Amino acid sequence: MKDLAIIILNYNSFDDTSREVNALLKENCDEKSIYVVDNNSLDKNKIAEFGAQKNINYIISEKNGGYAYGNNLAIRKAIQDGKNFFLLLNPDIDIDISTIKTLYNDLQEHQDIAAIGPRICYRNDHHKIYSDGGLLYPEKGFLGAHTHFNLNRSDVHISHYNYQLDYVDGSVFMFRKELLDEIGLMNEKFFMYYEESEWCLRVLRKTRWKLAVNTSLTAFNTYSEKGSFYEYYMTRNRLWLCRLYNGNLKYVKKERWKLARKAFKKGDFALAKAYVKGIINGLYSKL
Repeated sequence: MKDLAIIILNYNSFDDTSREVNALLKENCDEKSIYVVDNNSLDKNKIAEFGAQKNINYIISEKNGGYAYGNNLAIRKAIQDGKNFFLLLNPDIDIDISTIKTLYNDLQEHQDIAAIGPRICYRNDHHKIYSDGGLLYPEKGFLGAHTHFNLNRSDVHISHYNYQLDYVDGSVFMFRKELLDEIGLMNEKFFMYYEESEWCLRVLRKTRWKLAVNTSLTAFNTYSEKGSFYEYYMTRNRLWLCRLYNGNLKYVKKERWKLARKAFKKGDFALAKAYVKGIINGLYSKL
């Protein structure tokens, strides 16, 4: 896998990032296959020191440009280094080298697949599925969901490869360079959330490539609580997606106004403001 870049984006998550890198190196992952990007976080000095110590590629960004921006920095650097395949990993993901190798081999063997991921389960409950592939519902304003979300693995029977999906979850996401030549990099304006969704929509609507999840493989994530930061970007970016891909704008507006009023009545003014600001910027900001 000398032409594979494993990209980990760090933002104040040094403990998880270093744990993930150390786990990969312990399984004899090539140091120069690993690219860690720090998005101008408080960890940047620790990341630089750690990167030099481990002899991996590391990039210290001068600004926090969000998920797409940070990953795009590493993708560009990896292309300069001659890489042809890219694996994006969130720092909280647990994944072993055998899983990475199988995903890599999948892209070698299935020339019609542009991007692929494994089944994702929870780190604190390996028997419960988080995602067998991402789903989007344009009639509901690109409401997102996950195939087999929160079901037990023993209760799910599915073919080896799941092609019935709208996006590969951005927390563990492998793709080939040829795709970038056709549709370009991820849209950095989104900053957080729906970046991989928009990118995958471009794949499905503008190319003949397929997306897939290999459900025989498993990686593990950590669920985190969501707040006003999350709700702002989810609101704004869903509206942006509707404007770009003819989704149901009215559905999102109605849903989010209702949530804003509910938050206001509860006295959670920060959350109410996040919804309202997300609606305004989602509808009227320039794409």
